[in-house]
Amino acid sequence: MAEMFDSRLRKSTRSRREPSEDGIEEDNPSQRVGNNDDVEGGEDEEEQPRRRVKQTKTVAKKQTREESEHEDEPFGVADDDEDDRIDINNFHDQPLDKKDAGRLAGIAQDWEMIRKQIHQGSFSLVKDVANSLADVLEDDHADQALSEVDQIMKTLIDIDHEMQSHEMTLSGMHQQLIRDQPVEGAIHLYEKEVGKRIEEFHDKTTRKKYGSHEQYVQFKQGVFEVQNPGVNIPPINDFIPREDGDESDDEDELEIGGVTQDFKCPITLMLLENPLKSSTCGHAFSGEAIRDYLKRCPPSGKSCPAAGCSQKLTIVMMVADSGLEKRVRLAARRAQRDEDNSDADDNDEVIE
Repeated sequence: MAEMFDSRLRKSTRSRREPSEDGIEEDNPSQRVGNNDDVEGGEDEEEQPRRRVKQTKTVAKKQTREESEHEDEPFGVADDDEDDRIDINNFHDQPLDKKDAGRLAGIAQDWEMIRKQIHQGSFSLVKDVANSLADVLEDDHADQALSEVDQIMKTLIDIDHEMQSHEMTLSGMHQQLIRDQPVEGAIHLYEKEVGKRIEEFHDKTTRKKYGSHEQYVQFKQGVFEVQNPGVNIPPINDFIPREDGDESDDEDELEIGGVTQDFKCPITLMLLENPLKSSTCGHAFSGEAIRDYLKRCPPSGKSCPAAGCSQKLTIVMMVADSGLEKRVRLAARRAQRDEDNSDADDNDEVIE
């Protein structure tokens, strides 16, 4: 057994001492049995550059995340040190000066434009609805429906005044800046002045709020004309009850008109057709008739053809009035209906 082990050992020794196949004998073999320290050391030298690259990438990613988090913070958020330098709670509004006057004027004009665009169509729509209801409804049904429409008209006037309060307040501040007078506490002053104007309006009586408002007067006038063709239009006080704070009815001079509107053209003496109204005296005429009347007038104009009027008219003074044209049609239809009902009553009496 020992001889066999000794024989194998000698063979193994000879195999290690035999030259390599390519005939090159390595004097200093790179690996030796039982000595792995050099091998492990070589592996560490190759691994170290990789570790350094990996660490560099990790640090770069961390910095990128931190920068991203700072970018996500809202603008104006500062560190504690920066907060100590800016006292946000006690940072007051800066005064407005003359260079800000143009901006305020522009905002005031925006309020005016919005107000006109919204209410120009709204007022006309409400008046048309009221006239239609006055034409088709009778007695209690008409009173209830028209009362609801009346409230809508008043609400529109309230909103219109509120928007005017913003516009007039900004205009007042603009004038102050134009006079080179700085405006201190602009926001507080603006809100206070707007609130004051709105409160003063709401404290007024119904007559003072709506009795002199052009749109409300036209609203009442249109309803009355449709329901009472050919009858004198009474004073506005007949439609708005007196309240505490109002002047007596005898002293109050607010009136809708006090004249009879028969919707006839002063020239043709027929119902108005495509009416044109004078922008100076307010008289209305059939479009074709007044154009023919003013066709050869001098530059100074011709006398108004309405009886008792001394105003001079030119064609450029005449404006279309679609609202009047609608009231003419409604009044004509109502007059025709009343005439038909009268004829029916006469026929019933004859039969009896």
